[in-house]
Amino acid sequence: MDSFLKKYCSPEWQSYIDIYKKQKQVKAKAYVFKEGETTEGLYIINKGKVKVVTKDDEGKETLIRLATDGDILGHRGFGGNWTYPISAIALENTALTFVPLNAFNVLAKSNAEFTYHLMMFFAEELRKSEEKMKQLPVKVRVARAIVMNYKCFGFDENEKNKLSFTLSRTDYASKAGTTYETVIRVLADLNKSGIIQIKGKSIYILDLEQLLAIAITKKG
Repeated sequence: MDSFLKKYCSPEWQSYIDIYKKQKQVKAKAYVFKEGETTEGLYIINKGKVKVVTKDDEGKETLIRLATDGDILGHRGFGGNWTYPISAIALENTALTFVPLNAFNVLAKSNAEFTYHLMMFFAEELRKSEEKMKQLPVKVRVARAIVMNYKCFGFDENEKNKLSFTLSRTDYASKAGTTYETVIRVLADLNKSGIIQIKGKSIYILDLEQLLAIAITKKG
């Protein structure tokens, strides 16, 4: 949030938020907030990695997006019945800034530039969420899940081509709308093709250009 505020808010508004914001620490695998909880405010990741998920009536989890340093959480709970329609779960120990709803409302109503850029963020997230993944071949869907993983978390600083954080195979299956077994098969195919390399639970992207080409195709 601090980076978002510094970019789109005047120093006076930054000082206003400083009065109300709180710093929070969430341990790996713990919830930032749960689906159905009352909306209390906006969360911004200072440092860490988070997955945003929802569950259907049968309890099946669907991965919606990933979030990391500087990203916003909790905005989907604004409006309507003012409850969070999704859950946010820390993938590693995560530090966040929490802005209470009343302070956020004052900021949003009084700062047009901040609200405009926040609206653009909402629109882009909505566009991505409406992509019809299930109509694409499974290889394309899994490739897109890996690309999402890469774009959000990047490469390891100390090991070339290694994802800094590799999602679980279950999370890949959730995002791709397929089964765990199918993800294992597709990953094995990509590994055999030399596009990725699998070492234990970690994934190395050896040919990013080819992986991106698969991810944007509609034929698989």
